[in-house]
Amino acid sequence: MAIKPVTNENVTNKSEVNRAEQTSFRSEKGNPRISIKKGAGRAGKSYAIGLKDIDVAIIGHMSNIMKPTVKESNEIIKVPVLYGNEERWKSVKGRGTLRDRNGAIILPIIVIKRTDLSFDENLPQSFKHDLKNQFINVIKSSNGWSKNNRCDRFAILTGQSPVQEFVRTGMPDFVNCTYTIVMMTSYMEQMNDLNSLMIEHLKTYWGDQTSYRFRTELEGGITNEEQMESQGERLIRNEFSMTVKGYIMPEFTDNVFGKTAQATRGYTKKIVTFSEKII
Repeated sequence: MAIKPVTNENVTNKSEVNRAEQTSFRSEKGNPRISIKKGAGRAGKSYAIGLKDIDVAIIGHMSNIMKPTVKESNEIIKVPVLYGNEERWKSVKGRGTLRDRNGAIILPIIVIKRTDLSFDENLPQSFKHDLKNQFINVIKSSNGWSKNNRCDRFAILTGQSPVQEFVRTGMPDFVNCTYTIVMMTSYMEQMNDLNSLMIEHLKTYWGDQTSYRFRTELEGGITNEEQMESQGERLIRNEFSMTVKGYIMPEFTDNVFGKTAQATRGYTKKIVTFSEKII
């Protein structure tokens, strides 16, 4: 027999916090000028751009846009793209291979890792001297008619234009991210297909429609290596470095004036004109 759990129906102060929707410690019910709500048409997550966003954009482009595949025994095999965490990268660089739980070599596979980060001296446009964000403003998004600014018959008769709601941010910090990409296949023909795919997409903007886009450049060339292990397992391994022209922007800035948000909301002026005919 099922037992009904003991509950207190008189309790009214139930928590309404949805942990899955928490992306910032700012309250969306606070100051409407600095509280940027999530959703389409607003700033969404655009008020903060970090290194993780660059990593997600690069890996997402390889997985969702490039979609690397190889052919083996008249079968199309999708090549998995993995980020080189500490364990994977140590295995790839140290032993030269990546194995599964049963000890078998994982082929084909692409492993990517961010190995270097530097400030872009050619674009020193972060304007650190603008502490109050008064002089350098970048408009991120804007809206027209909304539920708080509806288009009704009165607005049409009086010729009102919608109040534009926009999100204003500062200038980001431009950085150069260096990624090392290791590709491993079973045959040279499979590796040639992956090399052709990489060369086709290099020096273009990487990123899908749900993330940011960053320009990529190839450093040096693609190294070619054929490995033969003691167990008689053979694999083809190529490696190259790629530079990504990225930009980062923190959510808040701490300075002598206190803690200020990078993104603020603004509105255009609303003008209502009345005319009256006197006979």
